[in-house]
Amino acid sequence: MSTAVGGQREIEIHHHFVWGSEQEAMDAVLAEYTDRNPNVSVAEEQTVINALRLMIKSRILREDPPDVWDEWPGANLRPTVEAGATADITDLWERTGMDRAYFDGMVDVARFDGEFHAVPLDMHRISNLYYNVELFEAAGVDPARLSGPDELAEALPALAEQADQPIAVFGRNPFGLLQLWETLFLAHEGPSGYREAADGRPSPHRAGIRAGFDTLGTYLAAGPDNPEFMDSSDLEFAFSDGEAACINNGSWSTGHMAGTDMEFGRDWDCVPFPGTDGTHIVNTNAIVPAAHTEGDDAVTEFVEYFGSAETIERFNTISGSVPPRSDVSAADLHPMSRQLHEAFGGRATQLPSMCHGLAVQPEQVVQLKDAVATFLQDRDADAAADTVVAALS
Repeated sequence: MSTAVGGQREIEIHHHFVWGSEQEAMDAVLAEYTDRNPNVSVAEEQTVINALRLMIKSRILREDPPDVWDEWPGANLRPTVEAGATADITDLWERTGMDRAYFDGMVDVARFDGEFHAVPLDMHRISNLYYNVELFEAAGVDPARLSGPDELAEALPALAEQADQPIAVFGRNPFGLLQLWETLFLAHEGPSGYREAADGRPSPHRAGIRAGFDTLGTYLAAGPDNPEFMDSSDLEFAFSDGEAACINNGSWSTGHMAGTDMEFGRDWDCVPFPGTDGTHIVNTNAIVPAAHTEGDDAVTEFVEYFGSAETIERFNTISGSVPPRSDVSAADLHPMSRQLHEAFGGRATQLPSMCHGLAVQPEQVVQLKDAVATFLQDRDADAAADTVVAALS
């Protein structure tokens, strides 16, 4: 249970929002919570995302988990739920109407065998093409007319005449390559093939899996000389500094771009990655309460605060991400986030990301990362396809 310190209730939260606009957003919502609840103190622990999951697992094994932590839900969270380490918060979802307010894709990844164990905090599209408007216009390339990833590949020589990097790709952490590969796989194979492969039947789609690696190899050849030394922030700065004509990254890059001198719609823009229009690969960070907090009203109210429309709106307005609820005002969101919020609320298909664990379990994510990391070194598309098929089977 949450502890009492100096007459106050203390709730421990462990999260990965340690940098940039996401840190600012978390600081803002935690400060507001403590202002509203003077009898509750919040013990905040921060760990970068690459280490957070290992840290949480270690604490669960020591039988000392934090009261609340942030996590990718969906398949990534299922082993923790099945181990009995998370609280059943179905009553909270039903009492507050969150089961009606959240987008369907977000409901799906927060619910496990009929029970809710997480509250999505934000939402991101993975299948993006951020592009420099001036460089694309100078190269005579209209991103809206690129019907697929191979058409983008064919445009790279023209873009190379205008930019040091026609397309930037980062590989210091394999997730950069993996999220680009899953986007390419979707573009080549379509949403039904993506779903079927992620659900455990990849063999019929091996040609599309391999095609994704073939195209990834083309992009790597046109990108920076040493992508293995570039991380996500390097990618964003290469784009915002005008060195890269285009990049693929999650919509969290909008938060970075909002802090630059480049103006959305005039200097930079973002479209669904060629070949994925109408279908979005999505990710979310969710608030997860530990099993020992069931019946603890203070923690339940804390989690309810994070899932409220007001908090969701404030967090996402500051961070540049997309609110995962349909009933949140989009008036103060970044223009790109407004566009995505409208798309997610319409008829666009939402596919859970494999790279970010919503669609596949943690050990499969590790195997997929191994596949792209090895491909970065040997560029063997056949071997990489075989590894992916084995991982997803």
